[in-house]
Amino acid sequence: MKKNKREEKPIPITDSLFFRAVILSISLILLLIILIYRDELKSLSRYGYFGIFVVNFISSATIFLPVPGIATVFIGGAVWNPILVGLISGAASSIGELFGYFLGFGGRGFLKTIEHEGKWVKRLENTFLKSGFNTTLIFSLIPLPIFDAIGIIAGAVSYPVEKFFLATILGRTVRNIVLAWTASQLLPLN
Repeated sequence: MKKNKREEKPIPITDSLFFRAVILSISLILLLIILIYRDELKSLSRYGYFGIFVVNFISSATIFLPVPGIATVFIGGAVWNPILVGLISGAASSIGELFGYFLGFGGRGFLKTIEHEGKWVKRLENTFLKSGFNTTLIFSLIPLPIFDAIGIIAGAVSYPVEKFFLATILGRTVRNIVLAWTASQLLPLN
C-alpha cells in the first residue's frame, strides 16, 4: 500500500510558538520584578556568600541594566575567600544569564516575521552555530553588558542551551576568580 501523504513529524514542544511565548512572558515578568525591587536586592551582598550569589544572579538576570554584580565580586574577594567568591558568583551569574537566553529563545518566532522568511535570522544562526561556544566564552570574560546581547542571540538562534551555559560558566567563573583574587591582593579586608 502506497502512502500518498507525506508523513508529518510532530513538532517538538520547544519549537511551538505557544511554548516560546510562555518562555518570553515568564522572562519579561521576572525582569520586571527584578527592576521593581532592585534597590532592596542590592543590600543582599551584606549576607556573605549567599548575598554574593543572589546579587550576581540578579545582576545577570537584568537585561542591559547595571546592577552591582562585579562590585560585589570585587568587595567580596577582599573580605572572603576569593576562590569561593569567584566560584559562587560565576555560577550565579551564569544561571542569571539564562534569562537573556530564554528571552531570545521565546522571541525567535517573532524575529522570523521581521524580515521576509527570516533570512537574516538564518544567516545569524549559521554563523553562531559555527563559533557560538568561543564567542560566548570570550564575551563572558568581559565585564560589559554586551554579553546580554550574546545570550539573547544564542537563544534566538536556538543555540544549544547546555553549550551556552558551559561556555558562560567557564568564562564567568574565570573572570570572577581573577577579579576576587585581585581585590584580595589590593584591598585585603579580612
